[in-house]
Amino acid sequence: MIYICIAHDLIVKDKIMKTTFFQNSMRILLGAFMTYAGVSHLTFNRTAFLAQVPKWLTTDPGFMDFVVLASGIVEMTLGLALIFWVSQKIYVGITLGIFFVLIFPGNLSQYYYGIDSFGLNTDNKRLIRLFFQPVLVLWALWSTGALAYLLKKRKAISQQSFYDFEAESIQGKRIPMSAYKGKTVLVVNTASQCGLTPQYEGLEKLYQKYESQGLVILGFPCNQFGKQEKGSATEIETFCQVNYGVSFPMFSKVEVNGSQAHPLFVYLKASLGGIFGSTIKWNFTKFVIDKNGRPVQRFAPITTPEAIEKYLQEIL
Repeated sequence: MIYICIAHDLIVKDKIMKTTFFQNSMRILLGAFMTYAGVSHLTFNRTAFLAQVPKWLTTDPGFMDFVVLASGIVEMTLGLALIFWVSQKIYVGITLGIFFVLIFPGNLSQYYYGIDSFGLNTDNKRLIRLFFQPVLVLWALWSTGALAYLLKKRKAISQQSFYDFEAESIQGKRIPMSAYKGKTVLVVNTASQCGLTPQYEGLEKLYQKYESQGLVILGFPCNQFGKQEKGSATEIETFCQVNYGVSFPMFSKVEVNGSQAHPLFVYLKASLGGIFGSTIKWNFTKFVIDKNGRPVQRFAPITTPEAIEKYLQEIL
């Protein structure tokens, strides 16, 4: 099925791992440049690189030197990985692109404070250097095939719908998400022994109040956070019904992060990234899917069901 391919990145990755001779040459060239830059950080250009440590980060000479040394080690590692770790070049390219973004404040600091270094002895030269940083990001992504990979993955995800997936109910029955067409869906990863477990009560109240208006809540037990959902399907179902009167659909235990993450959650995370990345941080993260099968909103674990009621009213 399509969603399995997207979830594991297999088809997309296999097609884009192939890069041209020119791309490979530019990747190796960038790797050599990064390795050289890393060595120079640690040796003959160590003092010059102090100019690129943001002044608002620190002015302590010892810490500034540490930043330069750490940057050098990272650059050498990424440079060598670009050249030799061919099987993971897509992820190396993405990592290098992120690294270039992270060090950009150092270039801004050099321009703002007018610091002379590496021949950048005028404001115009330092300004031009700022525009070179996006080129480095694109170079890293393009030469490794990461840019094509990300674009194709984004396109594939955008062509999908919530209705393309299915999951196993807590009773063991395969349920297609297309069964909820035309409804507003709230997907929640749950746990029975979590400090947030009492949210079950608020979720049930929302379900009772708005089910007639087209709201459905889907609970997905997960044991990935603090091992707080160790029970069997029967134990989980009984716990929810006895303690909180849960009547909305519950599903079999799933993983929501990592290589074994359920395809539905891979899709939801890719569609709605959270703070500090798309990874689900804890139990009771909430995803809202509109009546057309499009993920439209994500709420943090600590956001209570009561706090999202107004939002749900607006889209029901």
